[in-house]
Amino acid sequence: MAVRCWASHMADASLFEAWSPVTQDFGLVRGDHAEVADAYAAMFAGEPPLRRRNLAGGLAEAFEALAPLTHAKSRRLFLATPCGWTAFFQNGTQGSDPFLIMLRLAQRLGTIAMRVCCTPTGARWPGVIWEVYAPPQLGGDAYGYRRSIAASNDGGRWVFSESGERFAFERPECYALARKRDRFTRPMLLDYLRAFGIPELDDDLFLVSPATPAILFHDATRDRRLPEYSLEEVKRGLPWQRGA
Repeated sequence: MAVRCWASHMADASLFEAWSPVTQDFGLVRGDHAEVADAYAAMFAGEPPLRRRNLAGGLAEAFEALAPLTHAKSRRLFLATPCGWTAFFQNGTQGSDPFLIMLRLAQRLGTIAMRVCCTPTGARWPGVIWEVYAPPQLGGDAYGYRRSIAASNDGGRWVFSESGERFAFERPECYALARKRDRFTRPMLLDYLRAFGIPELDDDLFLVSPATPAILFHDATRDRRLPEYSLEEVKRGLPWQRGA
């Protein structure tokens, strides 16, 4: 299926913004992106072979390599950053759904990983979610969980939740605000990420070059399971229309 970068229709949007929903829910792992990718490959060494390739042509090429999008999430992308973290994306129709991979990589590498979820303005079901995973020696519990905070519109009703030990930099006074949507916001999420040295959620966060190529894994066996869609089709809601 031919795929055109949605950014061509959104001249004022960054690639990071344009590639929502893929980018509205993604993962971060502390560590060198090549080492993180190697650890990911090792986790699936006994399963059907993964096609691995490097992409050095820039951020647009890296995101476009995720297409087409599918519920099966058959493509996985690792990107270097200038702040010591590795970003992780999947070609999911509702986001990158990074939870399980981040949890397992944190355990395998003995490091910290995160799920970062922040829907764009105008999203039908808006939400801001931040989850931190870590082994016990870095503050995680026996299952690898360290911290979770979420404020989201759950089918028309706003809910707020938090679990795990609070970090010293948090603003707990906000967690008791009257409106649940105000208890954890995008500005708060960005402040919390800055405490880990992550400066901003935009194109400048990612490094794609011959020295730091994006690393793409493709599990072709998953492509036969579920329909595939272009980014434009996902933005129009086609995957959830009857008969699509």
